[in-house]
Amino acid sequence: MKRYLLKPSTAVIKSAQDVLSVLASFIHLPLESSLRDISARVGLPKPKTYRALSTLVESGFVEQDPASRKYRLHYKILDLADALLSNQEVRTVARPVLEALANGVGEGITLAVPAGNEVVFVDRIHGGSHIRFFCDVGKRLPLHAGAAAKAILSCFPPADFQTYLDSFPAAELTPYTITTPDRLRREIADIRKKGYSFSNQEVDEGISAVGAAILDRWGAPVAGIAIASLSIKMNPARVKVLGEKLGQAVKEISMAMGYRREFHAAR
Repeated sequence: MKRYLLKPSTAVIKSAQDVLSVLASFIHLPLESSLRDISARVGLPKPKTYRALSTLVESGFVEQDPASRKYRLHYKILDLADALLSNQEVRTVARPVLEALANGVGEGITLAVPAGNEVVFVDRIHGGSHIRFFCDVGKRLPLHAGAAAKAILSCFPPADFQTYLDSFPAAELTPYTITTPDRLRREIADIRKKGYSFSNQEVDEGISAVGAAILDRWGAPVAGIAIASLSIKMNPARVKVLGEKLGQAVKEISMAMGYRREFHAAR
C-alpha cells in the first residue's frame, strides 16, 4: 500500500489557517464581537478577517446579527464538539472491556469511529500480540474495507447504505479488498445475519480480522472494534469463537453507551 506524506511546510494552507485562527478567536471574545475586535484579536488586517468571517458564515459555523452587524458562533460548532466528545466517550467506556478481551484471546484489538465515508482508528490494544499491520491509531480506511469498518457499515439504515453504494469508492488496498457494490451488498447481508464481520486480508495481506459495531443510545453505530490476527490462525472455528466473544463485548459497551435492544426492537 502506498503512503503519501507531505512536509509540514508544504502541507499548510495559509488561507485556511487564517479562517481557523478567526474561529478560534471566539474562545477569548465576548458572545458577540465586531469585525474590528476580531481583527485586533487575531492580528489580521480587516479585509482578511472579513473574508475569513464570511467563509465561516457561509459554512454555518458563525452567524452575523443583521442589526448590530456583530458576529457570534453558530450552533453548528456544537456538532464538532459533540463528535469529539462522543468519540472520546466511546474510547473511555470501551477501554477496560477491550483490554480484558484482548488479554483473554491473546490478540490485538483496534477501535475505529465513523468519519463520513471512512473510519478513523482511535485506539489499539496489543493484548500480548505485537503484529504490525495498517490499522493503527490515526489511520483511516473506507467503510467497505476491514472488519471494524464493515461492521459499522452493516448498521447503516437502508437509505444511507444505498447512498454509500451509489458513490462506491473502489479502493483496492490488497488483491482481497472488496471492489464492487454487488459483492459489498452480499457481504453486508452476511454480516447482519451473523452479527459480526470478517476481513480476509482486505487491508494487509496475511492479516485477517473479526469485527462488530458498538451502538449508541439511538441504535446508531458509534464505533467498530476488530480482533486481528495472522490469517493462518483464522480458521472458521476460531472466527466463530472470536465473533461470539466480540458480540458479548460490544453488547456490554453498547449498553454502557445507553443502547437498549428491547427499546429499539419495539419501535
